[in-house]
Amino acid sequence: MTRLIRYEFYKLFCKRSMLVVLILFSVINLFKINDEFHSYSYLADGNDSRSWNSVYWQLYENYSGEITAEKINHLLGLYQPLADATADMTASTATGNNPNTMTGNIYSDRNILEKYYVQPMEYFYNYRTYSSEVAKKAKENAAFYKEQGQIYEMRKNSVIYNLYSGRSISAFAYQEMYNYYLNYDFSNILVLLLCLYGIISTFVCEKETQMDMLLLTNPNGGKKTTSAKIVAVTLFVISVVIWFSTLDYIGFALSFGTTQGYNLPLYAISNFSTAAVNCNLWQYVILSAVTRTIGVWTMSMVFLLISMFWRNALIPFVADFGAALCLIVTGASQSHLSNVWLKIINPYSLLTNRVLFGKTEFIGFAGYPIQSFLAAIIFAVVVGLIVITAMLILSKRNYHCRDRRIKCLDLCTK
Repeated sequence: MTRLIRYEFYKLFCKRSMLVVLILFSVINLFKINDEFHSYSYLADGNDSRSWNSVYWQLYENYSGEITAEKINHLLGLYQPLADATADMTASTATGNNPNTMTGNIYSDRNILEKYYVQPMEYFYNYRTYSSEVAKKAKENAAFYKEQGQIYEMRKNSVIYNLYSGRSISAFAYQEMYNYYLNYDFSNILVLLLCLYGIISTFVCEKETQMDMLLLTNPNGGKKTTSAKIVAVTLFVISVVIWFSTLDYIGFALSFGTTQGYNLPLYAISNFSTAAVNCNLWQYVILSAVTRTIGVWTMSMVFLLISMFWRNALIPFVADFGAALCLIVTGASQSHLSNVWLKIINPYSLLTNRVLFGKTEFIGFAGYPIQSFLAAIIFAVVVGLIVITAMLILSKRNYHCRDRRIKCLDLCTK
């Protein structure tokens, strides 16, 4: 069986055309990541001594690390005079080599301090108070619902209390790269297109040449071949997702020029202030890749089932592409809705998993609160297994091979 899986994998995916598409998509992805940096980051203004990029990293040495009262006071002592001087908007807007400014303009000095230091430092410092209030309220709610006999609500608030209790951001570090990285979705489209391109030919290529009928005369034909194809597609999906997840991280690290801040907790990113998990950013990078793999795998199994019934590659491509587009559009439109079930039943939510991990949401199951990201993972795995079972049931048995063996045995006995 191992040799059959290896053969199917090499036959389906180790082709020159597949390698060309993979390289092309990888290059496009890297260009897109670099464009994200130059389009949205204010630190992409070069390395001149008065550029925001240079000024930021000069100041970074003073404020990175543990957040202390001394650092906060020093930052406010630098920022407050600038804020006061520009409050009435009468300060000069001229740009140049003003020796009394860091970036050549007083407004620019205020803006870089406000955007990259004051606001993040304030968020970090105040987060402990915010999480403590949430945990305190959840504890009070749990006690109240226990008295009222509402066990489900008591359990849900207990989970919230345990999740938020003790949360804090004790150190200041650069987090802009991770903010853009965690909100980057373009590579998901490339992954799905690449998987579509590889999966469509899994069954079709043999049906177009009627090789599928010939395989039924072989002991390894029928359901064994189908099983090998399913495993080969699974390995292909895992390889593609790992490749693009790694490429995304390396691309952002190279474009932004740093991986600083990887030890910050996930909720240090403001979009994840109500994060459903307690982990560091580098841990979330791995967790995101795993959940992304599960989502792509489930969608790929659905694509594989659709392509199983056709002998022409065009029809399953259109059908699979339509199914993928439907999942993407509905997933994007439902990502900010309050209906948790709509996110859970759409495997595309696992690709853009910030909609699941970025917010603490629950569904009830047998009286127990299940977090939305966990429910989505379980649902996706179950759907994938059901689809695989359907493919194995619908695949033809190699009866011809069995009939041939029976005839041979009859001839030998005679």
